[in-house]
Amino acid sequence: MFLPRRILSLCAILGFGLNGYAADFSFSGFADMTAGKVLSGSLRGQGASGEFPKNYNCPCFVSNYEYGGVYQNNGWNAANESMVGIQANAHIDDQLSAVVQLDARGLNGYQASVDWAYVSYNLNNQFTVQAGRKRLPLYMYSDYAYVGYAYPWIRPPVDLYGWEIYSYDGANLQYNNTFGDWALSTNTWAGNSSLPNAPGLMNIYQQGSAIDTSWRDIIGTSFDLSNDYIHVRAVYMQNNYVQSLPVAGAVNTPYAGGRQQVWGMAFNADYNNWIWKSEYNYVRRPTNPYSNGAYQPGYVAPSFFTGFGYKYQQVTLMYTYSQYWEHTSDLTYYSSPQRDNTRSVVMRWDFHTNAALKMEYDLFKDHTALYSNGVVSQFPYFAGDSKMLAVGLDVIF
Repeated sequence: MFLPRRILSLCAILGFGLNGYAADFSFSGFADMTAGKVLSGSLRGQGASGEFPKNYNCPCFVSNYEYGGVYQNNGWNAANESMVGIQANAHIDDQLSAVVQLDARGLNGYQASVDWAYVSYNLNNQFTVQAGRKRLPLYMYSDYAYVGYAYPWIRPPVDLYGWEIYSYDGANLQYNNTFGDWALSTNTWAGNSSLPNAPGLMNIYQQGSAIDTSWRDIIGTSFDLSNDYIHVRAVYMQNNYVQSLPVAGAVNTPYAGGRQQVWGMAFNADYNNWIWKSEYNYVRRPTNPYSNGAYQPGYVAPSFFTGFGYKYQQVTLMYTYSQYWEHTSDLTYYSSPQRDNTRSVVMRWDFHTNAALKMEYDLFKDHTALYSNGVVSQFPYFAGDSKMLAVGLDVIF
């Protein structure tokens, strides 16, 4: 098996300081090959140019808020969501192990980046402490949000899976146990995250301008309970955040910041070929008159999705409704709260043990309005309504 030099170098790093201890290495990976197209859509209102960069050909469909993936109304795109990932696992002994994962995305020309890099130490059979870089476990599918084989859709519903920060550097404590037919897992984490030139903010919200963002003093906890048929989850996290515009030769100028709280719940069921998936997320950013010199009005952002489906032999059919709906008490300063929903129909064919072929149709409705003195002056003001088709091949190895 051919391995890029960077992966081999990281594997060597995983084994540093072992002083004669032999580490067992294993490798796994995944690939998502996806092509999509905006079939049609509309922009309504007075000169409805939307909040997107002016050089975008909208109506548009946002496929990824973390990395700024946007389908424009200009034909098929096979690079927007396609990617490959390789994970190296170093098992040093029964207590100590390490993980590094490299991902390469079509969005950035398949340049490799380190998404995971952490060390695990088993305190006993139930408790494990980990330190390094990990994905923020805010959602049900956070740990494998880009492993398309792991879920029925082309992508998890972006109305909910949609914040610009997706990882953190820090530590966490996991607890795992079983009680009869039930498995219990809890996770508590703390750390920080900084993202210069955040692509999600640059490509979607800031007219293409460079922007830095950071989440500091992150602390959160999650609770998962499951058996063969049901999986329920609850999560809470809080942190400070700052968004700033880089200025040549000067300290970055913050334009938003303050305190943030996140609550989440999920309920999934899989019984006799019937599937139910649902998740709810609630983000609260209180009014913060001046944060590092920047005024930030308060708002809340509830989002959710519900989906049901049926599996017949190798084929799964599923319908999903998702929604993101901001609310604010300050329509003078915060004049365009984002509001949208999506209806999706998916067909998945598991034609191979390690591969699945998918087709997804999305109907995106933009309900965002631009307010002037508390009155709607333009609608919509985000991406416009769109009809989206995507096909994908997901493989694990």
